[in-house]
Amino acid sequence: MVKAVIVDDEVHARETLSRMLDVYCPSIAVIGKAESIKSAYDIIKLQSPDIVFLDMQLTDGHGFELLKMFDTLPFKVIIVSAYQEYAVKAFKFSAVDYLLKPVDPDDLVKAVDIALAQALNDKQQERLNALIENTRNIGKKDKLLALRNSDGTYIVNTTEIVRCESDNNATIFYLVDGNKIKVTRTLKEFDEMLNECGFLRCHQSHLVNQQHIEKISRFPESRITMSNGDIVPVSFRKRKSI
Repeated sequence: MVKAVIVDDEVHARETLSRMLDVYCPSIAVIGKAESIKSAYDIIKLQSPDIVFLDMQLTDGHGFELLKMFDTLPFKVIIVSAYQEYAVKAFKFSAVDYLLKPVDPDDLVKAVDIALAQALNDKQQERLNALIENTRNIGKKDKLLALRNSDGTYIVNTTEIVRCESDNNATIFYLVDGNKIKVTRTLKEFDEMLNECGFLRCHQSHLVNQQHIEKISRFPESRITMSNGDIVPVSFRKRKSI
């Protein structure tokens, strides 16, 4: 059995999640529940859970304060939050598994499956650090983006991304240092995430960082030259807005 601890300041929320895990995730055994940072720390140190379901607002502080008490995190973390859309983007950027309240059973099963499939310490610490930083910088253009693929997790600043290119249902990131990272997520998803960071969808298959645009050409065809020398086409539909 996989051992889990639920950390939430609301009794109802703790009991509801516990019952849902019993029904939808029978491989999960809830071995402890806590309402505060102190009680959660004591339970985690005593019980050594595999997964911690963590609410952000606790009776004696913020959930991040609990995580900072551990030098390393020998357990997976799934955030359970009532945060609204503006803060959910911080979770998406950081690639941290999260559940929005009220918790949907399908989302719960998916989050647990992902947590169990990942190797412990697959840069989880870095992703949580990125989440903390992105939560502080909500509304700012520069953010830390966690890119996960079969090789692991890469944490990059959005300013380091020159452009993104669609590759079927995957996206290739071209970085300022010349490296490329391929992620199995669609360009549409990243377009929605990165538009507030100054990225521009110039073509069905291309997303560019406006900070790295060197030149925009209209003739003989519409195209954008990037700071790394890459030339990106501009679709007819996007020509006027570009």
